[in-house]
Amino acid sequence: MTIGDVKVTIRKGSQALDDARMSIEKANAKLAEASALAIATLHDSKGDDAQQSRKALRKAADEVELVLRRLEAAKDHAASYLAIIR
Repeated sequence: MTIGDVKVTIRKGSQALDDARMSIEKANAKLAEASALAIATLHDSKGDDAQQSRKALRKAADEVELVLRRLEAAKDHAASYLAIIR
């Protein structure tokens, strides 16, 4: 594999990261809609199930943010590597 081949592969991987980010952001928008509806539905609920549901929704949102940060970090590292192997 040549340096040029490596660069092409890294660029393809970077594009795949962009595609993944867009997919995750779309899923996150749907999660936000579902969460808003669930929270509105559970607004006056004080039971354990309601509390667990709210907690699960927060955890899901936190996981999405973590995935988005990891995708961005991977893209940054790929760009840094490309800059080094000119």
